[in-house]
Amino acid sequence: MVCTPDGAVSQVVATLEGADISPSFCDLVDESSAEACRPFVRTLARGGFARSTPLRIGTRDVHCFGLGDASVLRIVGVIDPASAAALAESLDGFAPLADEIRRTHSTYQLYEELARVNNDLVTAQRELARTVGELQRLNAYKDELLGMAAHDLRNPLSANSAFIEFLLHDSEGMSEGNLTLLERLRINSQYMLRLVENVLDFAAIQSGHVRLQPEESSIEEIVLSVLDTMRIISVGKNVSIAYTTEGEFPPLQLDRIKVTQAVQNLVSNAVQYSPPGAVVDVRLHPCPGGIEIEVEDRGPGIPAEELPQLFKPFKRLSTVSFSRQRSVGLGLAITRRLIEAHGGTVDVRSQVGKGSTFFVRLRV
Repeated sequence: MVCTPDGAVSQVVATLEGADISPSFCDLVDESSAEACRPFVRTLARGGFARSTPLRIGTRDVHCFGLGDASVLRIVGVIDPASAAALAESLDGFAPLADEIRRTHSTYQLYEELARVNNDLVTAQRELARTVGELQRLNAYKDELLGMAAHDLRNPLSANSAFIEFLLHDSEGMSEGNLTLLERLRINSQYMLRLVENVLDFAAIQSGHVRLQPEESSIEEIVLSVLDTMRIISVGKNVSIAYTTEGEFPPLQLDRIKVTQAVQNLVSNAVQYSPPGAVVDVRLHPCPGGIEIEVEDRGPGIPAEELPQLFKPFKRLSTVSFSRQRSVGLGLAITRRLIEAHGGTVDVRSQVGKGSTFFVRLRV
């Protein structure tokens, strides 16, 4: 239809058969659409284009499009907005409106699609936040249960280990078969106790309950004390430990016990994974901004694809230690967290068939 600037109907170009046409365009619409109709007409009278404004006419929502100026308004209404351009083009004098509809329809569709995608993203983000919150709650609950179970297991396991050691030291008269069984019990008991201790350490670190107690410490004294302990073990495995140092090192503010534990984990691993007759090299030297400890073994090396998993808890790699000692899968994870708590870093360089070198860097 064609209307005057105030909305009075001056010409009905096309209509459904039998439809009643009111003298004013806004009289056509239901009362529920009256508020929307008036700004629609005002927009056209000001020389604008009105795109897909839904108005209730009779019992249907009709999508109205219009183009107007100060003298005349041209309006088409359709049930399906996609057919608006074709309808306008079929009417005499409505070609400019058809062009406007086509020009804006693709933009409108894109806007609608972007709005839908945005709504989907908002919904997904809310669901993700809810899932993350639930996972964090369950993870904290898991850490708590692990800590409680490990704590309750530690005392009886320690007692069992002590009983087994006592029997082995007082084994005179025992048969060879019984001694073999006791030795297997000792190995399994030590493994279980080590697992429990590592779980307790890791659970404490993860929950944030571990507090460093830094004091002025000599990093060289810490390394030497670890090597004194590990040489006793390495002799039994026919593995030597060589130590070299460069320069002098200033005292550092460190938690001596935690750093000792971290360094001992690395040296212990190097001894376990080195073949009999091999040498484990431990080097202490300055590095830019700090001090570096290198621990190099002559073991089987770690495949490149497994390196990203190396410091993750409970991860076991394909490499097997020469001592055949089972890995708990927590030692390196604990080591990295203890060193990072001091503001340092732990890295590794490895080559299959040639061995691995671990680097601990501490800031001065």
